[in-house]
Order: sequence, then structure tokens, then C-alpha cells
Amino acid sequence: MAAFSTATSLAELVPEITMGVDFIFMNEGIGRMLATYKDVSGQPGVTVEFPIYTEVVASTTVGETAEPSSHEMDIAMATLTIAKRSVYVGLGDLAKKGMSDSPETIGQAMGMSMVKAIDNRIFGVITTTNYATSAGSTNAAMNITYVLNALNVLEKNEVSAPLHIVLHPHQYNAIRAALTPVAATTDTTTIKIGNVISDELMSRGMASNMFGLNWFVTSRISSRTVNATANCYSGLVFNPRGLGYAFSWLYQNGVEMIRGTEAVSKLLLNWADSAGVIYSSGVCTLYSTSS
Repeated sequence: MAAFSTATSLAELVPEITMGVDFIFMNEGIGRMLATYKDVSGQPGVTVEFPIYTEVVASTTVGETAEPSSHEMDIAMATLTIAKRSVYVGLGDLAKKGMSDSPETIGQAMGMSMVKAIDNRIFGVITTTNYATSAGSTNAAMNITYVLNALNVLEKNEVSAPLHIVLHPHQYNAIRAALTPVAATTDTTTIKIGNVISDELMSRGMASNMFGLNWFVTSRISSRTVNATANCYSGLVFNPRGLGYAFSWLYQNGVEMIRGTEAVSKLLLNWADSAGVIYSSGVCTLYSTSS
């Protein structure tokens, strides 16, 4: 029986084995589960409305026979306009030959590409340099104080739970480094000193809870130029009602959203979506230096 004994021989096999699994390191989507999500597939029109009731004030001092003050109640409409997005893949001959399940495998990769694009859109809704509601600094690393400041902003705005915080890994790493137990040397030994809060946060990794905030970490928060000399990452602290996301599947000629043609040589994935801040008091940008 012949054996493969050289790196060259093995190198011929490795691509065939790994083609179907190379994309598994992409994170799953989290944006849609954190925002106010509306699926308008099959509905006419390209605008999606998110109603917000106006606040009324209670009359606290009313005489026995007097009429209380009357307050008008109305609905303000935050509107998102969805636009077409797509993923189009053309399979080469070698890709088709080397993969026995190419439609399913490529379909999974296309789906993961779609959810990554969706997360980028949802977490990239803050695009201006002057944020109406923000905490942090453009020339300092992320820290717990900035997080507490953002939380305090929402608390003062009477924003209720649930509250989510989404940070870039660079931002979260600064938090993690600050909370990592430190070494302390006694007369005889070195011990690690931690605390219950830091131990709990550190044990849960990329998703945890602290200060009443649900923590999430994703690299799908982009770096933005704040001025000529500073870049920053813009994390978010928000209530789900503060962010809106509208989504619709798009079909072509009545066929499936993922379709194969010419013996599965092309695959197409179509959808339309839009994301935006629909209740500004419920969203606080949390920014820090990006490097």
C-alpha cells in the first residue's frame, strides 16, 4: 500500500478537504436580535415606519370640581427606506469539481456573508462626527468610566431595560485588561487578586452581563475618522427600541432567493434592508481611540 510521505503530496489533498469549512470562523449575526426588527417581505413599498408615541404629562394638582389639563397624544414616525443588497457567486470549474456539495456549502457561505453585512449596517448607523448622545474620548482607550457614563446618559433619559452594549474587540480588550486580576507579591508567594465582578465578566467571554448591560463583542464596528488626526471605534449602548432594522427578501422571476443556473455555476442571494436610529434618546455612542 502506497503512503503519502512528502509535504507536496499532502498539499494536493489539503485544499480539497478544507474548501467546505474555511468560512466557519465568521461570527454569527447578532444585530437583528438586538434591534427592533421588522420583516416586510411580500409587502408593497420600500419605506418602513416605526411609530413612537409622544410623551404626555400628568396633572398633579387638580381641584375637586376642576377639569384636569388636556394633553394631545400623537405618533411620530421614524422611517427607514430599504434598498437592494445582494451576494453573487460564480463557481469556477475546479470549485465545482472539488466539492461534492457545492450548492449547500456555498449557500452557507453566502448566508454568512449576508448576516455580516447586516451587522455592519446595524452597528454602523452612527455616521456623523458630532453625536447627539455620546460618551468616551477620541484620544484614549475604552474604560469602565466611559461605559458608566453612557449608562448614566440612558438612565437620565429614563430608558428602561433591556440595555445592550456592543463593543469592538479593540475596545473590549481595554476593558478586559483593566479587569484582569493583578499579581500581588507577599513575603512568601505571588497571588492573583480579582473581584466578583471581574471574575464573572471574564469567565463569559464575548457575551456577558455587567452593570445591568448585556455585553456583546463584534469586529463589525468600523473605524471612523473623527478629525484630521484621530480615528475611533464607535461602540453602542442602547435599548432595542432605539435602533430600527427593516428587512425584505427579494425574489427574481418568482424563483428562490438562492438559485442555481447552468448546472450550479452561479448562485445569487438578494434582499433589501435599512437600519437607523429611530429613538435617539435610547442610543448612546461609546467611542474611543482605534489604535
